[in-house]
Amino acid sequence: MKVFVSTAITGGRREYVEAVRAIVNALEEEGVEVLNARVSDPTFPQPGVDRDSALREVYQWLQEADALVAEATVSSTGVGCELSLVQARGKPVLLLYDAHFGFRISDWVLHHPAPNVATKPYRDLSQLKEEVRTFVRGLKG
Repeated sequence: MKVFVSTAITGGRREYVEAVRAIVNALEEEGVEVLNARVSDPTFPQPGVDRDSALREVYQWLQEADALVAEATVSSTGVGCELSLVQARGKPVLLLYDAHFGFRISDWVLHHPAPNVATKPYRDLSQLKEEVRTFVRGLKG
């Protein structure tokens, strides 16, 4: 199984990099191939990245992905686009957000109408990892 991990990264929006690292670790512990594990690196993206080729690579991964897991606390156009591409293909999506900031979470996260999109709050990294594990185990049957 291949999973794409989505998170806000533009303009240095890396407040939740530890949560993203926990997501990637939980996925890998479940035997999942994380297509873009590099997003868990706090120094990603590196300056001077060829944005055109990077976007082509992301688009290819989104086409390959069997599912998408997003840290969706911070509003992000990129996360929304990635979610839409995977969700429109009928693939399962898990949107995770920091429960401490539930008052500022996008309605597209809290109330997403698509049946293949699940939304879960988390209060700490342990709960976050458990939500990811539950999601993956549900996909495996």
